[in-house]
Amino acid sequence: MKSIRQYWKKNNPLSLREALEDCVLGKTERGKSFLYKKYYGYVMAVVLRYISTEMEAEEATNESFVKVFRKLAGFERHEEDEILEKTFRAWLARIAVNTSIDLLRSRKPVHFLEDTADEDIKQHAVVMTDRLGVEDIMKLLNRIPDIQRSIFNLFEIEGYSHEEIGEMLDIPESTSRTYLTRAKQRLRKLYIEEFTVSHNLHS
Repeated sequence: MKSIRQYWKKNNPLSLREALEDCVLGKTERGKSFLYKKYYGYVMAVVLRYISTEMEAEEATNESFVKVFRKLAGFERHEEDEILEKTFRAWLARIAVNTSIDLLRSRKPVHFLEDTADEDIKQHAVVMTDRLGVEDIMKLLNRIPDIQRSIFNLFEIEGYSHEEIGEMLDIPESTSRTYLTRAKQRLRKLYIEEFTVSHNLHS
């Protein structure tokens, strides 16, 4: 009977809750294997918003999972499976973002532009309209400088404030605002260039 139960467990996929419990209790490697295979693509997608090179993105993704398994005991598992899935994904994403930022900061010195005056920011401010769709933005993000892409992601996608971004990157709040403005300017310019080329090809 025992061998039948072991066979049944071995050949039936774990649920997220079961995988988390397996990891925390340290029974087997099944839980870690399940989480890694199921969420690798998700974590990689988050990392790629900050790191454009494939090798470094893989490094950050694997490092993110190392941190996930190390901190898993402190993750609060909600009783409802649907909410558990959402909160776990959000927790994963936060770890992936922080790992990506740490890698960017350690990879090379980050050179920042001089602070731009408020008047200059207002003069060159760019408003992201509906025409610049989410998919378009994601495709163009890898074509702007790392620091601009990181700040754009942190502010527009992850929802961090400029104060929080400044603390994370060790820069003045005003510099974060400047880089966000420049990122939007660059994205709009690239979008216009892409739109013009596409329009000419189909006209």
